[in-house]
Parts: sequence; structure tokens; C-alpha cells
Amino acid sequence: MKNTKQILTLAVTFSLSLFITASAFAQAPCKAKQIASGCKANIKKPFRYDSYAVNEFTFDAKQHEVEVQFTAFQGQKYKVVFCSSGFDEAITMNIFDKSNKIKNNRHKLFDNSAGIDSDFWSFEPAKSGNYFIEYEIPKSKDGKVHKGCIVMLVGYTDPED
Repeated sequence: MKNTKQILTLAVTFSLSLFITASAFAQAPCKAKQIASGCKANIKKPFRYDSYAVNEFTFDAKQHEVEVQFTAFQGQKYKVVFCSSGFDEAITMNIFDKSNKIKNNRHKLFDNSAGIDSDFWSFEPAKSGNYFIEYEIPKSKDGKVHKGCIVMLVGYTDPED
């Protein structure tokens, strides 16, 4: 009887942990490789696809900001394409020359409020260095906590192009 109780307890614990793990994976909507493959066509000549970066977000009861840093080099021309998955909320994306920790002389270089092609950005940095994407994550539309992601694809041209 004692063994049966232990086996039953073990089986329930194992089943519960499988359910929790499966639920966690079911809420992970970001298949970055597939998203990047589907968006690569937006990087057209003279740009060459280089790489992608993934940023995952949680939508909950509060609006919040997430800052991500990337490096760009003077003399290069870049094409940046933002593709999303797993959410319907409108995320605002701003790109700055300095971190949000630095308030003085911080300049906005791009935002996606322009409408058509607002998720595509071409730029030629005036200087080599770090640049900062600031994502403004709104509250969850339906009040339920869920995750989503943005895949940022980067293309470039050679300086002589």
C-alpha cells in the first residue's frame, strides 16, 4: 500500500511537471529562425543580409520599456527590418544614439510611427559606435499575460557600393 501511494504521488508529480513544461513551451511563440527566413526578402539589393537578433517581451498589466544595444560602423549603410510574432499589441520602436540612462544630448534617429514601411529602416551612421533600440511595450490588450517577440534583421552594403 505504501509503495502504491508513493508511485501514485510520483506519477501525479511527473504529470504535473510535464503539464507545466508543455504550457511554458506552448506560450513561447517565437520561432526566430522561421521568422527571419520569412522576412529576409525585405532586405533587397544593394543590401546583403547579415544576421538577426531576437528580443522577447512579456505583455502584462503594465506598460514598460526595454532597451537593446547594437553596434554600427561609420562608412557602412545598413537596412534594418523588424518582424514580429505572438502578439497584436502595437509596440513603439525608437532608435537613439545614446542609452536612456543618458538624458543630455540624446538624439532619436528613427521611430516606427511613420506608417507605411515603418518597420524598415535604412541608415548610415555618422560615426562608429553603439546605438540603442527602445521598445515601448504596451499593456496586454486582453488583460492576459502573454509573450511575443521581435526579430530584427540586419543588412548592409560595402562602403564602395
